[in-house]
Amino acid sequence: MTNKDPLLNASSEAQRVLFTKYVEQSSGFPIDVVIGAAVNLIVNALRQTYTTREVAGTRFDEIASKAKGILFSHYDSLGRKKGIFPYNQTIVMPLIDLSKN
Repeated sequence: MTNKDPLLNASSEAQRVLFTKYVEQSSGFPIDVVIGAAVNLIVNALRQTYTTREVAGTRFDEIASKAKGILFSHYDSLGRKKGIFPYNQTIVMPLIDLSKN
């Protein structure tokens, strides 16, 4: 069974489980706090894994590039967030006349 969220489909089962736990624990915190904690997780994991700045920096750049690609895939060619309905869509309801109030 695939999830409708492309972010969840782009990762392994273990990543989805950990991500779900992180989301649950992050609930109620301001977005800047959630982002800061996520960055701290990445920096600490890299710092503890790689012994040189060069290797850690290269790995960070790879992660950031992949993340940016995933992020940008959620925006259209004009830079607007993709959604179910186009933002310039005009909804017409021919059976409702709101002018008779």
